[in-house]
Parts: sequence; structure tokens; C-alpha cells
Amino acid sequence: MMPAVVEFWRANHAALGQRVVEHLQLMFLALLAATVVGLPAGVVAARVRWLAGPFLALANLVQTIPSVALLGFLLPLFGVGQGTASVALFLYALLPIIRNTITGLVGVAPAVVDAARGMGMSERQVLLQVELPLARPVIFAGVRTAAVINVGVTTLSALVGAGGLGTFIFRGLATNNTAVILLGAIPAAALALAADGVLAAVERGWRRGRAGVGLAAAAGTVAVLAAIAWPAGVGPGRPTAPRFGFTAEFMERADGYQGWRKHYGLPAMETREFDPGLLYEALRAGEIDVACGFSTDGRIGAFQLRQLRDDRSYFPVYAAALLVRQAALKSHPDLGRLLTCLQGALDETRMRELNRKVDRDGMPPARVAAEFLAEWAPRAGVPWSEAAVRAKDRLAGPEELVVGTKNFTEQYVLGQIVRQLINGASPLRAGLKSGLGGTAICVQALQRGDIDLYPEYSGTVLATVLKPPPDRLRGLLTRPAEAATYLRSELAARFGFAWVAPLGFNNTYALLVRDDDPAFASVHSVSDLVPLLGR
Repeated sequence: MMPAVVEFWRANHAALGQRVVEHLQLMFLALLAATVVGLPAGVVAARVRWLAGPFLALANLVQTIPSVALLGFLLPLFGVGQGTASVALFLYALLPIIRNTITGLVGVAPAVVDAARGMGMSERQVLLQVELPLARPVIFAGVRTAAVINVGVTTLSALVGAGGLGTFIFRGLATNNTAVILLGAIPAAALALAADGVLAAVERGWRRGRAGVGLAAAAGTVAVLAAIAWPAGVGPGRPTAPRFGFTAEFMERADGYQGWRKHYGLPAMETREFDPGLLYEALRAGEIDVACGFSTDGRIGAFQLRQLRDDRSYFPVYAAALLVRQAALKSHPDLGRLLTCLQGALDETRMRELNRKVDRDGMPPARVAAEFLAEWAPRAGVPWSEAAVRAKDRLAGPEELVVGTKNFTEQYVLGQIVRQLINGASPLRAGLKSGLGGTAICVQALQRGDIDLYPEYSGTVLATVLKPPPDRLRGLLTRPAEAATYLRSELAARFGFAWVAPLGFNNTYALLVRDDDPAFASVHSVSDLVPLLGR
């Protein structure tokens, strides 16, 4: 396995360098800000003892908030991108710096302080020439702890589109690719050790009485990291090019980023990766200029976005259907007949409307699904009862079936439709495991029996699960009828899965821009992006 990992790293060294720079930028600037704020705060709290409790309580409170939750709290205030990540990292770094500053200063022997005052030193001289030098080892330990914490927490910044090495980790998790995960995890661990080592060397220089050496090392470290971390593009005369946003899974898929670039002959571009739920918000807020979303997403209309024409027909049909374990169908013979009732139940317009109710109107997916079933079931002749769904929701104990979903709105809605259909129109009881991540994770959960079925898309199964040879894949992606036959036979033979009830809509990838963006007024197709990228 390791040779394959090494080869993968060689092929992605340029991208790795970019992510390391982003990681350093986020980590270092937040650590610097936390030191500038935390050190004086610690000094004040050590001098005015009643302030120590409130200061430490506030810093401790931040530490008790899970990292992902803190990012979520900060998103409405600072938006998608580096602003939210930088504030979160700054807050996480404060506690060890404030706490160690207070501990170090309080720990200075009172007799030493009294002797300094007896020699006629002012309070300022006592602090700068006696207390801080004696407390320096403890304070430095706090800064080192904050640095190591920040390196680790910075990996989560990828969730809000701030980049860094976490980009590879989440991309690998979405596609179940160990090499990609290691591409982010190992350099992050190395950065943590390096940051701790550099700060330890600076502190040793001071401790041995070579203050000049320590100061020079600290100044050099600051200068180098500042040069690396200074945001790209600052300065006059830098040409602007479109900034692209993609999901982590799209970056690694066979039918994703690399194939799309090659197909259209697109040059290198600035890319950022986002959680699917934040991608559209980033485009609307101007954090990116072009996003690769999904054609049935309700936010396209709600956010005044415009879809670019796939003029060279790269993206295939992604017909939605249900991927079901054949063992579940055999154990519950009526399940297949019930699920087949959903065939053709949704078209693109209706699916976009359901998605919009969640994303724009704030309705829970469970409520959206119940309203859809209440309208659809009588017309389809399905004896569905919402009361039966509610009654089964109140039951305890394990369910007979588990429905899975990926981690975006449409999947949440479809998962609820399937779960509530089973619970409201059959004697079976189904549970839900939502937000499982990318296709690879869902397929593995299906193979292990952790879930029994989940909504999936034909083009995705072909490109990321069955993976026929490239020439064969391209042919299948352009011939939906042949692809459906191939899907059913290969899924059954190789995985023991059934491809059930095509739902009636095609959720293909969609390149999106803001409709009111003047830079894209004359851009109507993907090919029209080439001149913008070339300038």
C-alpha cells in the first residue's frame, strides 16, 4: 500500500504545497493574534486577581464548545471562508496562553518581587525585568500548547471553505481513499511537531541567557511565516481570475474535476472545497465566482444563480433511484413492490421545489416528505398513513430496515420520503441514518448491512462504484438505457445490490454563477470560461 501512497503524493505535490501554505496562514495568524491578546490579558488578570476567574471561565467556555459547532456558530457572523476559521482558531488558542501567563506570573516567589521593589524598581520594571523573565518558561509552554492545538483544529477549517490540509482529509473521507487522507494527516502531524520544536528552540535560547539569539530566531520565524501566510493576491496589479468552488467528492471522482478540466481543455484554476451545504452560500456571498452544484437544487432559483450550459456534453445523466441490498428484498418480499410505487414519482421541477422548501423556507426534511407523501399517495393508490408513521416513531427498539442518505439536502428529503413510505404503508418499521458522507461510505455501509437502502444516482454508481474501463464508462454515460441494464446486472453480480424504482428525475452536475455578476454577463456555457481563465 505504501508505494501507492508515495506515488500518489508525488503526483499531488503541487496541491500539497498549496494546502500547507493555507494551513500555515490560518494557524500562524490566529496564534499570533491570540498571543497579542492573551499575554496582556493574562498579565492584567495576574495583577487584578478577581479578573482571573472571569477570564479563565470565558476561555474555558470556548474550549468546551465542539470545534465543528463553534464554526457553525460563527458562520452567520463572519461568513464562509477564512474569516470564520481564523476567529475560531483565535478563540481556541486563547485558553492555554491566558492560563499559563497567569500561572507563570502568580508562581513568581513573593520574596523576589519584594526584593526588586526594595531596590527601587518601578512596577513596570518589576514586571518586565523580573516577573516576565521568570515566568517565561511557563508562558512559552502555553504558546507551544496553543500552536499544537491550532495545527490540529485548523484541519476542520476545510469544512467552511478555508482550505488547509483538512481539505485532503475530508476529500479522502468522502471517497474512502486512504492515500488522500494521509496526504492531509501526515503533513498536519509534521507541522504540529515542527511548530512545537521551533518555539522550544526559541525558548531555549532565551533560557540560556542568549536573549539576542532568541529574539533573532523569533523574529526570523515571524518574518518567514508572515511571508508564507500573507494572503495570496495582496498587492497592486494582480490579475483576477474566476475562483471555483467544488465539493470534496467532486475533486476525486472519475467523472469529476480532473476529467472535466481535461474534457474542456481548461487551464489551472484557483479552487476551494466546501461542504455541499455551504457551497451555494459561498457563491451567493461572493467568496467564489463559479460553483459546481446540482441541477435540482432549490437554491439555484432562490439565490438568483444561473446554470452554465454544458456545451460539450461532459456531464452524463444522473438518474435518481434506490440502491437496495438484495438480502433485504428477500427478507421482506413486499418491500420491493412498495418501493416500485415511487418509480417516476418525481421530476426535476418537483424535486427542486422540495429542496427549496428545506433550503429557502427552512422546513424540516421530515415535514417536506410527509407533505409530499400526503399528496402523492392517494393519486398513486398507495395506502399511506401519517398517523402510522408517527406511531412507529414513538416505538423503541431496533428497526427492521435502515435507510441511509448522503450529506446534502436532496438526500435528506429522499431518505425521509422512503422511510416514511415504509413506515406509513407497510407493517415494516424503518429507521434513518442520514449524512453518511460520500458514495464510497454509503456503499460500504450497504455492504456491511449497516443500512439496507439509500438514494443514489446512475452516473455516480457507474463512475465511482462499478468503475468500468474509461472507454466503456464514457459510452455508458452517454447511453442511459444501456447504462441501466449494465447497472442492474453488475450491481447484482458484484455486490448483491438491486437498482430499484428510478424516481423520474436527473440530478446532474451544474456549473453555476451569480446571475447579477457583471464579470459573467457574456458567459453562457462552460467553454466561455476559457478566456476568463487565460487572462
